[in-house]
Amino acid sequence: MIIGDPYQIAIHIEQIDVLCSPSGMFNFIINDTLVPGKGVTMDLYMVISELKESLKDGMHKNLRDVGNIPLSDLDFSEGEQENFIPLSSELSDYGFIFWLGFDGDEDRLIYTTNYEKTFQEERYPRGTIEKLIRDLPLAEDLVMKKTGAFINTELKS
Repeated sequence: MIIGDPYQIAIHIEQIDVLCSPSGMFNFIINDTLVPGKGVTMDLYMVISELKESLKDGMHKNLRDVGNIPLSDLDFSEGEQENFIPLSSELSDYGFIFWLGFDGDEDRLIYTTNYEKTFQEERYPRGTIEKLIRDLPLAEDLVMKKTGAFINTELKS
């Protein structure tokens, strides 16, 4: 299942099993790449819930616009960067950590795929990341359909 626009930014979710809760794959699709691109037994309940909750908490803070500060001038080594929303520590086990900031009418998505050794940035129209996360279905609304060797994830009706 893909939520969002895979040509801009999207989220890929596939429920593979039900262990303690729905489990499977969770990836962002950024620049034609699945991020983190590994892990088939992620706890989807934890990943989705924490992503939605961290966004909700961050949007309630009185964040200032971070402006056009170059990525190279930002320091994420000491944890939470001022005026950025840290999103989903659940994916940090896979080396993927990301933050959301704003520059006028743009979202600034800053992320690492290698345990904070290097950072990358993508910019989207303001509200893109918030809408993407809010559009995510809850894990309990996912239904795994198996037909022979095929597994498909759908939403409960």
